[in-house]
Amino acid sequence: MKTTIKNIISSLQRGFHLLPARSAYGTNRVVIAGYDALAEEREHDLDRKPAGILHADIADYTRLTEEDEEGTHRRLIESMDLLRAEIAALGGRVAHSAGDSILAEFADAESALRCAVNVQLASQRQNIDLDLSRQVRFRIGVNFGDVIAEDGDIYGKAVNLAARLEGLACSGGICVSRDVRTALAETSDIEFIALGKRYVRNISEPVDVFWIEVDLDRGNDADMHASADPISVVP
Repeated sequence: MKTTIKNIISSLQRGFHLLPARSAYGTNRVVIAGYDALAEEREHDLDRKPAGILHADIADYTRLTEEDEEGTHRRLIESMDLLRAEIAALGGRVAHSAGDSILAEFADAESALRCAVNVQLASQRQNIDLDLSRQVRFRIGVNFGDVIAEDGDIYGKAVNLAARLEGLACSGGICVSRDVRTALAETSDIEFIALGKRYVRNISEPVDVFWIEVDLDRGNDADMHASADPISVVP
């Protein structure tokens, strides 16, 4: 009986061109008509590309919501609309958003940093008549590096670092990586204030962090978009 069953299975395998094969990992798999699915998967390269990465969220959002839920929600919507508009104006795109945070991708480091500065300047103007305790303000991290692009989102170490830099920024502030500093060293008059090496969560080695302080008075005198002269901010 067992021999009969084996013969039937063998006949079916030959009929459908199913041949057992052993993978490089020591497990059996099925090769269909010479097609090795695992080999194709290993040969498939992930879509990697260099990008300027901006990660922003609202500082003290939980406290603001506890103190004034409806007012904070209205100001959150206004702030997110402002951020999305600035991202679009610099040729970027929103890769991911969740509640009070946004991850955006740009073609280069300068566009990402220009956007960050524009957002903080516009946010200062938006909050100018509000008491400090009620202001909805962004913290922003900017990085530059290779990202993995998939299904409209971006992933990878460079994205993770942008999020960690955002966590180091103060309310209304911008923190950037050494890669951003290096990319703009010869093309921009931005002042980068070194904060030294910092350990951040889930990254084994300390990272060089730079702070950008935005000056509203000087910002009012300049067109900060892509066609303008380089950004000028002060330490």
